[in-house]
Amino acid sequence: MKLIRNLGLSLLVAVGVSACDSDGVTLNTTDAAGTSGAVAGEATGNIVQTAVDAGSFNTLAAALGATGLDAVLADESRQFTVFAPTDDAFEALGQDTINALLADPEALTDILLYHVLADANVDSATAISLAGTAVQAANEDDLQISLSDGNLFINTSQVISADVVATNGTIHVIDTVLLPPAGDDSANQGDGAGEPVEPQLSNIVDTALAAGSFNTLAAALEATGLVGVLADEKATFTVFAPTDDAFAALGQDTIDALLADPDTLRDILLYHVVSGQAVNAETAISLAGSSVTMANGDDTELSLAAGQLFVNESTVVATDVAASNGIIHVLDAVLLPPADEPAAPELDSIYNTAIAAGNFHTLVAALQATGLDGPLAGGHEIYTVFAPTDDAFAALGQDTIDALLADPDTLKNILLYHVVADAAVDASAALSLAGSSVTMANGDAVQVSVKGGELFINDAMVTVTDIMATNGIIHVIDTVLIPH
Repeated sequence: MKLIRNLGLSLLVAVGVSACDSDGVTLNTTDAAGTSGAVAGEATGNIVQTAVDAGSFNTLAAALGATGLDAVLADESRQFTVFAPTDDAFEALGQDTINALLADPEALTDILLYHVLADANVDSATAISLAGTAVQAANEDDLQISLSDGNLFINTSQVISADVVATNGTIHVIDTVLLPPAGDDSANQGDGAGEPVEPQLSNIVDTALAAGSFNTLAAALEATGLVGVLADEKATFTVFAPTDDAFAALGQDTIDALLADPDTLRDILLYHVVSGQAVNAETAISLAGSSVTMANGDDTELSLAAGQLFVNESTVVATDVAASNGIIHVLDAVLLPPADEPAAPELDSIYNTAIAAGNFHTLVAALQATGLDGPLAGGHEIYTVFAPTDDAFAALGQDTIDALLADPDTLKNILLYHVVADAAVDASAALSLAGSSVTMANGDAVQVSVKGGELFINDAMVTVTDIMATNGIIHVIDTVLIPH
């Protein structure tokens, strides 16, 4: 009985002219894949003729000819949607496999029909609308349609060129050959009366031990007391199981440290488990582009790329290892739960934040001398303050500073020239104002600009941004702003 079915063939064929459909999903249009004269909206021949004229589907054309399906797909009285693997996609199978398939028309017909939707003309917009669902191919097996990172996938094959229009349907170019789901080999075994014998499955733990390539995982389960949990025949689990090589990549020191820290190790192991569900490969593929909550409470991200299914950054290298209490999928790297977010720092007022920073002594003294310490110390008002450092004030000279501290009205006008009232303008918003002027709290305007990648307020460079306070935001500047 075949327990492990490899997900697959990966060869990304970089062809095509990028275009976006109405949903913002990036697909390649029909000038791709060498389609000579095949332009979206302009049918130049039936599906077979269009594929032959393109020049990059020679193996597909030969396979259609060997099975007699060329006549079917050339039928102008019907409509078809064909997910067409390029020559490079077939080449990834290996010449021996291609030759064997050409010599086995029955198996080849099944594979080719798995690339066809019969009596349906499905364009890319419709396919995108079907993401997350399955459609039945002409061989009666299901194809899973999904979106991942803005790309359209059929099972794990990426659509690299969409909407090649033919007179009797549409071709979408894919980067790998689609392989129908493997049948249950156990059905070949009988009891002498023609009845299939059900395979004798073991629980997840025993299945992993029998495989021989999950010894470190087994030791980790033992160290954390999870053996009994995952061996429970009354429960159901999906386990993304890292191989011994995947654990070895962490380094022996790390493995030893984890085995000595059962709580951390347990959290990591449960991050590989979906509890209460047996999620097969087809379902996992349908979830690509979304997150799945694992047994430790953290989320993983499922995605598709280059014909492979990924869990976070780990590649699923084998799928659908059946167990009596669930399913195992094999990973090439250990999943590590996201680090706990540090507690958000407690915020204080703009005034108190400036005092705590320790490099705004002159600014704080100026605020006190003008009575502006009160408004900036709290209340319901919101401010954005472009705060000059002590060095910025020092550049004015001590005589000038002393004169300003002795002239509260002039000093207040200067300080308010550093304040935007009733708005918390973060760095992103400030950058969006580059090239324009902003009216400050004293009624005068400053010019916002970007020079050499740096944000400037008049001639003062913003050196630190987005210091959050309970009543607004501070941005640090290297020069005192002087009103005109």
